[in-house]
Amino acid sequence: MPDTLLDENGRPVNAVYGYFRLLLQQIRSLEPHYLVAAFDESLFNGFRHNLYPNYKSKRALPDEALAYQLDLCKLLTQAAGITCLADQDYEADDLIAWAAGTAHKQSKRCVVISRDKDLAQVIRPGDSLVDWASGTESSYEQLCEHWSLRPEQIADLLALMGDAADGIPGIQGIGKKTATRLLQQFPDLETLYDHLDEVQGLPVRGAKGLYFKLAGHREEALLFRELTRLRPPQQHIALEVMTVERASMEKLMTLVKQLGLGVRFENLIRRFF
Repeated sequence: MPDTLLDENGRPVNAVYGYFRLLLQQIRSLEPHYLVAAFDESLFNGFRHNLYPNYKSKRALPDEALAYQLDLCKLLTQAAGITCLADQDYEADDLIAWAAGTAHKQSKRCVVISRDKDLAQVIRPGDSLVDWASGTESSYEQLCEHWSLRPEQIADLLALMGDAADGIPGIQGIGKKTATRLLQQFPDLETLYDHLDEVQGLPVRGAKGLYFKLAGHREEALLFRELTRLRPPQQHIALEVMTVERASMEKLMTLVKQLGLGVRFENLIRRFF
């Protein structure tokens, strides 16, 4: 949304409007019985930074204006009857994996709404990953085809090939194509390194050199997987906590007016109801 969209005090609320419109669209489209929204509040102080100080080192914290809008997003989500998850140690992706794992234990189908490739890890047969920008919905089987691997292997893949966006270098000389071929032969990093001698006999170009690229880097690869693998918190979360409460038009309107968000938000709420 253009940053010319301002509230009654002249502050940008374009991110809030775009997010809130998306949230209401998804509620209407999915009609979920359970729904959570996860917010990142562990920026630069989560457990991954303790493991690897360079993790996301090129990222910048939201400026004051964006931080304000993110706070508003959370307030509106709660007012719409949606459970919000946030933690100082775990990232939003970890919290989504936490919620999805809880649902899977009770045989519930999950729809994960995100553009983040890392979240394909939580998708299981019957689930789907929705790219909210393009509207594309990918099933478990489609993700297997897209990655040429099972979604459960994505953390291992990123550990080998690296993830520049998160400051994870991967194993030098191992790109996406090579990492994919390796994980098609070996299901995970442990199996790969336990059978490292077999790499030299793989029907891939430069197999012998590949062996030497991997040798001596087992601990490094496992560390990188700790960074790329989603880690749900250890404590229990009840499925009932994620139950959607019926949204109150009056409650939402009151909050929008208190925050001075303007008539555009009021019209959005009216259209939803």
